[in-house]
Amino acid sequence: MSSPTVRHMKTLFRIEWTLFHRIKSNYVFVVLVPAMLLFTMRSVQTRLPLREHGIEAGPLMVSTATGVLLIFSLYSSVTGLYVARREELVLKRLRTGEVADPVILAGGASMYVAICVTQIVVVVAALSVMFGAMPRQPLAAAAGLLTGIALMTAMAATTAALCRTVESVLVATLPAIFVLPMISGVYIPREVLPDALGEALLFAPLSSTIDLMRSGWTGELTAPETLTRTALATAWTALFAWVATRRFRWEPRT
Repeated sequence: MSSPTVRHMKTLFRIEWTLFHRIKSNYVFVVLVPAMLLFTMRSVQTRLPLREHGIEAGPLMVSTATGVLLIFSLYSSVTGLYVARREELVLKRLRTGEVADPVILAGGASMYVAICVTQIVVVVAALSVMFGAMPRQPLAAAAGLLTGIALMTAMAATTAALCRTVESVLVATLPAIFVLPMISGVYIPREVLPDALGEALLFAPLSSTIDLMRSGWTGELTAPETLTRTALATAWTALFAWVATRRFRWEPRT
């Protein structure tokens, strides 16, 4: 990155960080809600026939935690952020300066990325200790985290393009919040589903990220499989980024 780009990213990060702390309800949504979901999903997963399918509880909870936090702490939050800043004409004013479009979007999202990564690191570390499951493929886990962050940010920009107002964000994000975890192995491992369905759901947007994170603790993916999952996640990210580039609106509809 060039020096001006870094400077702009830091400035946007500081602005969003300050605004985040002014609204105390942000702590409830970004911290408490994912924690409650994780507790609930732990109860659900204990009722699944995991051992019959050779699934370890520790790595499964690691991938579940990662998926939940990426969707709730990053995707839904960044979608709302983009729409709110557009309605406030912040994005329009930023574009009149020297800041490039990708930097505006990345800089705005950087604060939520930092929060999400911190949450994932803390939760995953705690789960590893609780279940005695140490990482076996750190590179696979790192690839899963990076592709997940990029994918959720691109999805947020695409979803924001569909939203007319901040109030419409809740409706626009519902498909990803409710459907995406169900089809990507976040809530229910694909191994417990019928074989044909499980194989088909491998191509769901977030499935590769979940597989990579779980393999980081189980070591179940071979090198070619890891590269395939990374490429698939990258392809989904590129698709959403392309749609966002064509459809993203920088000012309110008139």
